[in-house]
Amino acid sequence: MPEVCGPYMFLVTAKDIWDAVRQTYSKVKDDALICEIKTKLSMTKQGNMMVIEYYNTVKSFWLELDYYQDFKMQCSDDAVILKNYVERERIFEFLAGLNIEFDRMRVQILGKESLPSLNKVFSVIRA
Repeated sequence: MPEVCGPYMFLVTAKDIWDAVRQTYSKVKDDALICEIKTKLSMTKQGNMMVIEYYNTVKSFWLELDYYQDFKMQCSDDAVILKNYVERERIFEFLAGLNIEFDRMRVQILGKESLPSLNKVFSVIRA
């Protein structure tokens, strides 16, 4: 225990302690970890999973990526552009990993004038 608390014992505020611990132990922006998650994500296909299991699996990877990539946008317009881009890419990833029996639905979704939200795409596929 002294190995961990020693360097932080004389910091003045809880915020100072948390900032120091985060800098020391955080894996945020760890490129090797991000690459590992992206590799797992790219290899994930529906296979024998039910649609909800597959969706929850890829959604977990996306949440991890969001955490470790830690995007901080300076402008709200850029934040909206990035959010829309990321959601569009995730729709494509999700649809690409579905089994062949969903081809007709995939074509219907992609054939629309504008893509629905990721949640709506999942809802349509699940139904």
